[in-house]
Amino acid sequence: MNTTTYNISADAARLLALREAGLTGAEFQSVSCDGRYWELEFTADELYYTCYVDAETGEVVGLSSEPMLLHPTEQYDTKFEFLYGSLNFIA
Repeated sequence: MNTTTYNISADAARLLALREAGLTGAEFQSVSCDGRYWELEFTADELYYTCYVDAETGEVVGLSSEPMLLHPTEQYDTKFEFLYGSLNFIA
């Protein structure tokens, strides 16, 4: 039986990730903890973010962002296909 408890809750990790990214809100795709770090994946302002928060201390140990075009979703498939087609044309 796994009785792991974290000093930092999932909700607190979300707030820390938003603060680190300079955002007031976002759409979270994934929030999981491997026992040591919360991994949060979220989107906002046409960017896709990945953030790592220490589950014990709340320290943000990593944050990256990329344009949504690199992470197609139903909302962005058309834009991605246009970009992909443009790149093929140039090549």
